[in-house]
Amino acid sequence: MARKARSSGETAKAGTILISFVLDKSGSMDMIRDATISGFNEFKNDQRREEGEAFFTLTLFDTQCEPICRAVPVREVPDLTHATYRPGGMTALYDAIGLTMRLTDDFYAANHPDQVLFVIMTDGEENASREFRRDGISQMICDRQKLAGYEFIYLGANQDSYAVGQGIGLREGRMLDFSASPEAARTTLRRASQNVSAHRRLGRSQSETFFTEAMEDLGAIDAGDWQAMSEEDKRRHGGASGS
Repeated sequence: MARKARSSGETAKAGTILISFVLDKSGSMDMIRDATISGFNEFKNDQRREEGEAFFTLTLFDTQCEPICRAVPVREVPDLTHATYRPGGMTALYDAIGLTMRLTDDFYAANHPDQVLFVIMTDGEENASREFRRDGISQMICDRQKLAGYEFIYLGANQDSYAVGQGIGLREGRMLDFSASPEAARTTLRRASQNVSAHRRLGRSQSETFFTEAMEDLGAIDAGDWQAMSEEDKRRHGGASGS
């Protein structure tokens, strides 16, 4: 069952979150390889600085799917490097999502984190999955959004990310289009990290909105400054971001 959402004016004590990151490394990602490496490393380092206990699963995929880490504390997630992130191959997007969903479900069943959030980043549409199909992935995502309160965000280049995201069951407002350029990739990962930080600070299993100015303003507050704020100031910022 989904957890009861907090009201827009309420903030929570820092809780636990599992972030499951599904990251494309097909051949076309080579043109934004450096930006993806640096942007991902900044993302996970941002999340290390937030209050609460964060666990992290990372799956890299091209024609094959490779879980790099499985629900480890975020401080233990290794940096991506040119040795570990080598684009090549095709885009088995559905298999990567399905495999990572199984890992996520296992951790959720055993540990019941306060929040579960999927980040899916790809610069191309599905063209290589063997085990999972779109209708199956869509059903999995819809079920987990409705029954367990998982959140999903989709970052896509070279496609209509809104149509693709909706086609696999994501709730409205959780998709970002970006151009397949280094600067756009870095900016998109920065925006994603700010929104994930805001989501964690609000403490709800599912946030009312994503990728809004208010959410990004909340997430852009330095983690140390946020932790030093009074509860009244946190409620003020949390209430504004939930509007």
